[in-house]
Amino acid sequence: MNDERSTDLPPTAEPAYRLACAVEDDILKVQVDGDVDAQPVRLAYWREIVRTGRERHCRKLLVIDRKKGRPATPEELAALAHAFRDLHGVFERIAVVEPTAAFMPAVEHGEIFARSLGINVRIFADAVSAERWVRFGSADD
Repeated sequence: MNDERSTDLPPTAEPAYRLACAVEDDILKVQVDGDVDAQPVRLAYWREIVRTGRERHCRKLLVIDRKKGRPATPEELAALAHAFRDLHGVFERIAVVEPTAAFMPAVEHGEIFARSLGINVRIFADAVSAERWVRFGSADD
């Protein structure tokens, strides 16, 4: 089951992001696409992902992010984690695939911050490892 949704910036802008969603067992799998690296866009697509997970009663989340021009700053990642600090009540595990290797250190900072808020999230460089963890967990969960 796939669906794609978009949200727009001001009326003159192209769609800021696209989500392709599929449910497999109790896992919501989301592919994020788009070209805008702005915090309002990031917050908007994460809100839509959470809403979709709730609607579809998914307990686990796998997000494959898109390639970006720049990573989120530590401040933006902290704000994102704070905005979604109640996710531990929605998703048991959240795996995020960061396809841009150079951005891993910045994104891992967000993982550490989110985990300190009780969100069980992990950042991965590849989808196979991410799906294995989101599906089965690990000894340190």
